[in-house]
Amino acid sequence: MLNTKLTTIIATGSLAVLLLSPLSAFAQSVTTVPNSPKAANQAARLANLHTLADNAITQRLTLLNTVSTRISGLVKLSSTQKTQYVNEITMDVNGLTSLKTKADADTDLPTLRADYRSIFTTYRIYVEFLPQLHLLVASDTMGVTDTKLSDLATKLQSRIQTDGNPSNMTGLLSDMQAKISEANTQYNNVESQVTSLTPQSYNSDPTGTTATLKNARSEIQTGAEDLKAAFADAKQIVQLLRSTTTTTSLSPTQ
Repeated sequence: MLNTKLTTIIATGSLAVLLLSPLSAFAQSVTTVPNSPKAANQAARLANLHTLADNAITQRLTLLNTVSTRISGLVKLSSTQKTQYVNEITMDVNGLTSLKTKADADTDLPTLRADYRSIFTTYRIYVEFLPQLHLLVASDTMGVTDTKLSDLATKLQSRIQTDGNPSNMTGLLSDMQAKISEANTQYNNVESQVTSLTPQSYNSDPTGTTATLKNARSEIQTGAEDLKAAFADAKQIVQLLRSTTTTTSLSPTQ
């Protein structure tokens, strides 16, 4: 009886060994050998992704530092708004710098992929932040030009009044003033539209954010055309005033 049980135990154990042996052999077969082609391929992919991450972050850091200088030099943007944007740029620069340090230290592909993805999803430098800041720079430039043309229109109005308000000049002046006013509306609209945009607003509503940026660009173009038209009116008025002055100086003395 004892011999029978022993024989059964041995047989069962042998069967278990036979059943487990293929699994053990399979497990050993899928283990990555350090010098295997698979390990070399993973190392190459890791190195390539490290390079991509470094390049992407470096490009963004360079652009952010350039834009920071531009923001500080804006005239129409309030000091509070300048401080807000410069602080945001500083936060992005610090965040990207820290992310670069972390990504450089990543040793596995899943972690590095996640860090690489966050370059685009966390900061949205190209699709939201830089377009927003470029539009603010453009609207500020329009505002400065608008102010200069308004000052010129005031001086021209005084000269036109001295010349007796001839209709050809007053008509041009009225058009000039109207174009200046329209441009003023355009650049104020742009500033109010884009100042509230953030990378988070893009993540939650990319379509809406893109539409806002597109509309702001359209208003910048319209405003620029208005300013060109106002400048053309001013040139014509100046030419007419010079013509009048020349004619007066050539008239016979009474």
